[in-house]
Amino acid sequence: MAATLQWSEANGSGEVVTDGISNVNFGDVDGANIVIASYPIIAGENSYEKNIKLKFSGTFTKISNMKFWKSAGALGTGEAIKADEVTTYVQPVKTTSTRAVTAIPTSMSTALVIHSAAGAATITTPGYTRYICLQLQTIGSVSTGDVVEKTLSFQYDEV
Repeated sequence: MAATLQWSEANGSGEVVTDGISNVNFGDVDGANIVIASYPIIAGENSYEKNIKLKFSGTFTKISNMKFWKSAGALGTGEAIKADEVTTYVQPVKTTSTRAVTAIPTSMSTALVIHSAAGAATITTPGYTRYICLQLQTIGSVSTGDVVEKTLSFQYDEV
């Protein structure tokens, strides 16, 4: 057997986790699997933070070398995505994040190193990683045409 990976997102004041999310769309709402057209971000404002974590299940001996980055999709003029690994869940905010403060890495060589929920460099039993807190930030000059689809990548080694 092999490990199974699901993208998960936590939202709300009480850390409601949704496993198996279908997208990591940024928007003007604290929610999982959002439709951008229903919750657009106003130019000059920020999205709500996204608290993403990865869930491993199945049969495996060890998951290691976990890395996260933005692998495709150019940032538009006036657009920035901030990201950082965080140890605990905090209800997402729309104000400028104090948790996602680093420009999202754009290559595997500069990727964020991700740890197990317990902080270890490896995962040896089914469970979650730590959270990756993300936020899309814009300035007033950004326009709809500047915001293009991005690809977020997560890589790991499995034994």
